[in-house]
Amino acid sequence: MKHLNSCPSLPKMIRPSVSTPSTSMTTRMIFLSFSSISLQSPSSYQACLLVTTGYIPNQSMAKVDLSYRMPLKAREIVEAFLSRGGERIYLVGGFLRDLLLGRESHDIDLLYMGNPLEILENMDRPFFPLDVPRGIYRMMWGEYQVDVAAPKASFLEEDLRERDFTVNAMAYSLAGKELLDPWGGMEDLEARRLRAVTPWAFREDPLRVLRAFRISLQLSFTPTQDTLELATRVAPLLSQVAKERIKEEFSLILAHPHSVEVFKAMARRGVLGVLFPEVEEGKGILQGKWLGTDLRGHLLGTLYSLERILPYLRDFFPLHSSSIKDLLVEEVEGGYSRLKVLKLAAFLHDIGKPSTMVRRGNDLTFWGHDREGGERVRTLGERLGLGTRASGLLAILVSHHMWLHLLARQEEVTPRAKGRFFRRLGRDGGAVILLSLADALASSGEVGFYLLLPLAKEMMDFYYSRFLVDRRLQRPLLSGHEVMEILSLKPGPQVGEVLKALVEAQSEGRVTNLEEAREFLLGLKVRGQMQR
Repeated sequence: MKHLNSCPSLPKMIRPSVSTPSTSMTTRMIFLSFSSISLQSPSSYQACLLVTTGYIPNQSMAKVDLSYRMPLKAREIVEAFLSRGGERIYLVGGFLRDLLLGRESHDIDLLYMGNPLEILENMDRPFFPLDVPRGIYRMMWGEYQVDVAAPKASFLEEDLRERDFTVNAMAYSLAGKELLDPWGGMEDLEARRLRAVTPWAFREDPLRVLRAFRISLQLSFTPTQDTLELATRVAPLLSQVAKERIKEEFSLILAHPHSVEVFKAMARRGVLGVLFPEVEEGKGILQGKWLGTDLRGHLLGTLYSLERILPYLRDFFPLHSSSIKDLLVEEVEGGYSRLKVLKLAAFLHDIGKPSTMVRRGNDLTFWGHDREGGERVRTLGERLGLGTRASGLLAILVSHHMWLHLLARQEEVTPRAKGRFFRRLGRDGGAVILLSLADALASSGEVGFYLLLPLAKEMMDFYYSRFLVDRRLQRPLLSGHEVMEILSLKPGPQVGEVLKALVEAQSEGRVTNLEEAREFLLGLKVRGQMQR
């Protein structure tokens, strides 16, 4: 690609005032602050750019002061970079877009027309490289994350042309207080429209396919038909994207309270199967659920149901909703909370069914699909870039999602059964309960949900009011060494079995102190229950 150093300078113009009934008040205020001046002889510039890039910019520049729209801390950060970068520093990307929309953002994107190290090394703050070949560096400044990048080309308009969407392809000169908008980003902001800058935008970076669906949801923008078609054609190339980048993008998607809409949109465009072929295997598999959807529809429905349930935790679990929320926001590994992994589990919980499906007469059975699914999601998690902890939690949730359903079929759920549930799952037991509720809602509607809810409440109450309070429900009153001494055992699996039996006796109230624990062990020996 040729640089455009030989092209005439871009003529400055200020976009005329534009407004439509759909324009947000924030965006309209920005537009109304512009005044029109004439465009001076653009033909030579357009001709040169057309020859060298094949694409003509909109040639728009607005004189506008955006500093007053920034939070005080963000303005302080930007001014610090301005004092060192001068006329070569620009505000770009998502932060500029959100600033124009009146949205709060703590991710500041800066473009420096030179080597970013020239200013970063003079900032008296630590920074680290994100992509050295591309000249991208990151600095943390309080709650703000500041990314400073070198240009992809020596000409600013060409650099903006290499970006993904027109609403992200604007630049604001901090020194000149001018908004450069060569590709019609302001017009698309006003129309709440998502449009690729160029026809080759997705091919240059296939991750933009995911980003298109995510940004559309976050901003409530409508992608143009051309943009959707371009994204769909390039979707198979997602398999070539580094899994670390896929992981980060899905983290942003799952952070949205209605993330299921991204999954649904990808399913409609045929993109879902590229990343989740296991889910596509469920198309056409009817499970006899009350709601009558195929397996893929059920998986999408379970994620949808989970996101319906989450805002009402206080109504469903009034005594423990705060504790449950605290548990869900805990970080499992970088960028992934327990809630994000739970959402993935809701979407993937039944992917073990296709490989375990057996037809018995007129019915289909899926025995062992929970365990099979647990194994499959562990591999899938690694493919998505998840680390050991997140993949492990995903496998735990999926492989145990049937446990609450099975308990619900019993006439009585004893303290022993409840204790076994939480000793096995620990802090993840609450997430499994929420997954089971979402599964019931997606399978059988509100009837199934409210049939399972009393047991879910009972289990949550047991965990927070008894299990966490009473040490006897969690750990044996005697140590392994004490068991070996009392029963004259050698180290081995038998010691673990005895300790397990002791904890269950404690949870049932049959053992309440050390003396009763010793008597319980001796009783096992007398009855011969230690021999296996």
